[in-house]
Amino acid sequence: MARDSLVSLIKNKAARPRLIMWLGVVVFVIAIFAVSIGFIGTSTIWFCGNPGCHKVQGDTMDAYYASSHSQVSCIACHEPVNATPIEFIMAKVKSMGELPPTIGNTYELPINKLSAYALSPKEMPTEKCTQCHSPNRLFTTSGDVIIDHEVHNKANITCATCHNRVAHNDAKAGVKLPGNKLHTDFMKMDACFRCHDLEGKRRAKGDCALCHPKDFELKPETHNEAGWLPKVHAEAATESLIEYGAAEIHAEELVKEGVPENVAVAVEYCSTCHKKNFCSACHDKLAEGLKVPGKK
Repeated sequence: MARDSLVSLIKNKAARPRLIMWLGVVVFVIAIFAVSIGFIGTSTIWFCGNPGCHKVQGDTMDAYYASSHSQVSCIACHEPVNATPIEFIMAKVKSMGELPPTIGNTYELPINKLSAYALSPKEMPTEKCTQCHSPNRLFTTSGDVIIDHEVHNKANITCATCHNRVAHNDAKAGVKLPGNKLHTDFMKMDACFRCHDLEGKRRAKGDCALCHPKDFELKPETHNEAGWLPKVHAEAATESLIEYGAAEIHAEELVKEGVPENVAVAVEYCSTCHKKNFCSACHDKLAEGLKVPGKK
């Protein structure tokens, strides 16, 4: 019956323009609804944190809610700054690549395990941070480090090169997904020495007074522990070298992910305070007193 009525309307020349007009209105409304869901809806914090849609991001969202950026919208950092409509659409199309692994439970964990997204100048340029933050900040809230942000900005050091976990603080939130793990936080001294060093071989000096105020206690608390010499320091040095070996592998993987070599470079923790010849002052003397097998 309804089909016959529709056919008769189509055949009716007088009613046909009105039918076409209403069909156009219906198509327009459906298109607006699709755009709203597809673009506006998927840009909300609710969508990003909804376990039904973004279950793989559960730990990421927990870390987000535990961070100082928990009231900042996801797209403020994860979409191009001042994007044109075409750029916005292309970003959404790119994000659709996450659908198959999410639906099929084939996604890899840990998520963004190398923090390559944060360390990439292309994915996380300084402009994404300076939408809200001044690029010339001269202070730090901790009070034990002196940071001249303007100098770093002029050297094209992106904010996320150091502040890689500021918006997703998984150290506070922890991890729940099996196979996931905490990310490395580059707001530590060994991370600073990716660019700074004591030997003068990298891009920036690593003098203590450059970053620390005069009243800062330079010697770590561990060095004051009973038994630090000789046993504890030997164990700590061995552990540091093992971690350095893992960091070298980590650095190679980061470079493959597109992270600049000077940002990905591995740093051995002890060398952030001690030059290479520091150890030889004691160890060379110890070696002189050792008997080498097979030699007189």
